[in-house]
Amino acid sequence: MRRALLRLGLVASAMLGACAPGRSPPAGPSVTPGATRTPLQLGSIASPTVALPTIPPLPATPTLLPLPDVSPSDWSLGPEGAPVTLLVYADFQSPSSASLLRILFDMADRHLDDLRLIFRHLPQLPAFDKDSLAGQAAEAAGSQGAFWPMARAMSERHAEWSVLPPQDFTPWLIALAGELGLNIDAFESDLKNGRYAAFMMATYQEAVDSGLPGGPLLYLNGSLVRLPPTAINLESAVRLEALAATAFDQAPPMALREGAKYFATLVFDGGEVVVQLLPEAAPEAVNSFIFLAKEDWFDHTTIYRVVPDGWVEAGDPSGTGLGDAGYHLPDEIDPSWTFDEPGRLALASVGPGTGGTRFLITLAPLPDLNGTRTIFGRVLRGLDFVQGLAARDPIENLLDPGVVLRDVRIEFEL
Repeated sequence: MRRALLRLGLVASAMLGACAPGRSPPAGPSVTPGATRTPLQLGSIASPTVALPTIPPLPATPTLLPLPDVSPSDWSLGPEGAPVTLLVYADFQSPSSASLLRILFDMADRHLDDLRLIFRHLPQLPAFDKDSLAGQAAEAAGSQGAFWPMARAMSERHAEWSVLPPQDFTPWLIALAGELGLNIDAFESDLKNGRYAAFMMATYQEAVDSGLPGGPLLYLNGSLVRLPPTAINLESAVRLEALAATAFDQAPPMALREGAKYFATLVFDGGEVVVQLLPEAAPEAVNSFIFLAKEDWFDHTTIYRVVPDGWVEAGDPSGTGLGDAGYHLPDEIDPSWTFDEPGRLALASVGPGTGGTRFLITLAPLPDLNGTRTIFGRVLRGLDFVQGLAARDPIENLLDPGVVLRDVRIEFEL
């Protein structure tokens, strides 16, 4: 009964245009490169007399080959069965890669069950003078079971080492290995003997042969991420993709009892809202709302949008204001119920036939909405609680949990 809901291309168009009222995602932060540009050193760092491998030029018109499947040889962080896989081709020295890796590590910390992170080397040669050595250090740490701690430390402390001359980078790495509890002698030997130098050269050659452009490159469940890789954009995409794995194939069958009166108690952090549902006015919407409440769809979700003196919106587990349960409902416009009074419970939508699982509660009379939204309930108690909430935008405040809807309790009277 579950199905995949949104691919990243839909996320891109929705984030840029379908969130109303809303704003486009913020532009990514500008990063001032701090890396030095001294001659590249790819071979053993123990002797300056080692011959440097010839770096093949990028082809004039590279042909992008199919993305290799994730395999046991890839560095993987997170559960194998996670609904979202982010595969990143990156290096460690370029500022853009370091910035992206920091974002990805933060996301991995937030999505312990939903996200799997895959890393593949994409060294920027010969542009960055310590890129090969940084990759070798990660592999050397990986041989001791510490690839991810080393990768995280290098990305978080990028400003420290990216400006060092190459001869000072080795002692810095060895000191870091000690901080991470590695066998320093083995780690130092791997670097000075160039154990992974040829491997880094091979990864560069593989990227050239595959037609990969300069990194970093990021794939979400096999699709190239074309949005600017900001923390907000990626967080939104991951949440929506994870939500898609829990979506339903279709609206639930009608299960309302004829003549019954239905009530719902929305239990929020700090307050409760009691509503009378209106099956006589909007049976499809009421039936869907009760079904989702019993499926715990609304539990532990946020009030993602607050428009003071306007309305509040909830019902989206992703918190982006773009997610739903995988189905839409027909509009049910009953002229006997209007938005001329506050406290109306209605389906949120972006046009005819797009209402489904997100809902709104009006905080004031909004007659301009008459005839545009399905009203399926009215607030009996607790309107003052939602009227006192501070303004909130789902994209700007995405990483702020906001006011959480803990539970929706359904009761009925015959």
